[in-house]
Amino acid sequence: MQLQQINHEQKMSSREIAELTGKQHKDVMKAIRNMEPAWQKINGRKFALGSYADAQGQRRPEYQLNKTESLYVATKFNDEARAHLVLRWEQLERKAQPANLSRYEILKLAMQAEEEKQLLQTEVKLLSPKADYHDKVLQSKSTYVTTQIAKELGMSAVTLNRKLHDLEIQHKSNGTWVLYAKYQNRGYTKTTTTVIQRSNGENETRMTTVWTEKGRKFIHALFAQANLYAQG
Repeated sequence: MQLQQINHEQKMSSREIAELTGKQHKDVMKAIRNMEPAWQKINGRKFALGSYADAQGQRRPEYQLNKTESLYVATKFNDEARAHLVLRWEQLERKAQPANLSRYEILKLAMQAEEEKQLLQTEVKLLSPKADYHDKVLQSKSTYVTTQIAKELGMSAVTLNRKLHDLEIQHKSNGTWVLYAKYQNRGYTKTTTTVIQRSNGENETRMTTVWTEKGRKFIHALFAQANLYAQG
């Protein structure tokens, strides 16, 4: 599915909306026609009506809606259909953005893409409870210190920690890097406690955060996406 450019404004056709939401095109067209009077009254204009050639070469009508219009029409859809439409618009808009982004902006976009992937994976799991959803790699018991993952990415642990902090993935608490709340229950890290005996005989407890295989995969996916954005 690709966004179309009409008068330099991004548009999505009613056929694309139907395909994305799993509805018949005629039903989407009907919903748009029914909602058009209220839209025209408030916004002062009708929805843009165009056409396309069907399999027999016949011209058929279709609407061309911008993001605001398509999300307005989606208020008549169920929650799942609206979610698909919202996520698809965000994805297509990112692809349409200019390539001259800063490295920080590229990483931000990559992080958002990875979060969408996590949401979609959760949705698949909920819709297919009997499916063999869990990847064996994600169930691995292995853990990694930041230095190991940083080396795989060709950077120092200090640089990797700083980038993850800049992206608001982690922050320091009592001298230890910990994930922000929105990432804490995803199984990305584990916290271990180490008891160290000082020279004076007193014991000191230190907390250490290590990355799980799932967390390692998350970081690699994050930077892989960033490289794709940079190349695109």
